[in-house]
Amino acid sequence: MDIADLKKVSEEELIRGCVRGSEQHFHFVYDKYYGRLFSICRRYARDRDEARDMLQEGFIRIFKSIAQFKGEGSFEGWMKRVMVTSCINYYQKYNSKHMLEFFDHLEMTTSENGNGYHETTMPDFAVKQNAEALLKLIQKLPPAYRMIFNLHVIDGFSHHEIAEKLGITESTSRSNLLKARKKLMHMIQSPGFQKA
Repeated sequence: MDIADLKKVSEEELIRGCVRGSEQHFHFVYDKYYGRLFSICRRYARDRDEARDMLQEGFIRIFKSIAQFKGEGSFEGWMKRVMVTSCINYYQKYNSKHMLEFFDHLEMTTSENGNGYHETTMPDFAVKQNAEALLKLIQKLPPAYRMIFNLHVIDGFSHHEIAEKLGITESTSRSNLLKARKKLMHMIQSPGFQKA
């Protein structure tokens, strides 16, 4: 079966081909979803090289667990959830000591000052007109801020879910989100950030 034939098959057949271990089906799925899944990895990574490492690990995880996809919801949505989980696992694997120290420090300083949390929103121009520039700013955030900003703002996880996934408290998640947003707003308002 060549690429032209694979373009004509249903999503279910593509999945069945991957479950059977067909390299052609693997390559087709990889090529079809590469861009969308790579954009997720870029948000979580410090740079493109790290994003490529995350993507590779994520696709390995997707293909190993593809038989678990039960057809509930979209296949792309399922792959995105697997990729987000893979990005989290990547950080826990390669940055766990640094992240735990960072979370512990934030937990200590947060509980000492006892301030409430105030939600802020990103300016529309940052999201709509400067997506690539905003992505570069997100990549500059410290790992803990970047992780929680992505999980909550972009991927829609609640603070309770984030706390469970990362082994932190909900207050630490809220505090990190607030600090990430403040840091992003500061970077966006700096003279070096060009509005489109």
